[in-house]
Amino acid sequence: MAKGTATMELNVGSEVQRGWRVLAVAGELDIDTVPLLSARLDEDVTGAHAVLDLAGLAFMDSTGLALVLDWHRRLAEAGGQLRIAAAQAPVRRLFELADVAEVLSLHESVDVAVQEAVDSAR
Repeated sequence: MAKGTATMELNVGSEVQRGWRVLAVAGELDIDTVPLLSARLDEDVTGAHAVLDLAGLAFMDSTGLALVLDWHRRLAEAGGQLRIAAAQAPVRRLFELADVAEVLSLHESVDVAVQEAVDSAR
């Protein structure tokens, strides 16, 4: 039985598809779990092209949003791109409320996000 005070965990899977570093993020991205995703991004994103697969992400707060926007800026400055795949309704709503839905590169699925191989996305 889970303790009532336990925060939902964040799980991050990582793989490369068509030259894109794809990080599958599941659980809740909040002030408690942002450091975990931040560390994984620092560790795994060695190029300038990455996809965050948010299909399994149930919740994101402003600290998660700040991390996503920071990485969006970092990769853009490096001549690459951060793409967001399969954001669920609560997360999409946060993007819309924060007025960043137009800024971020949002895609229906990872398959769509990695359709262009990195070589042709340059």
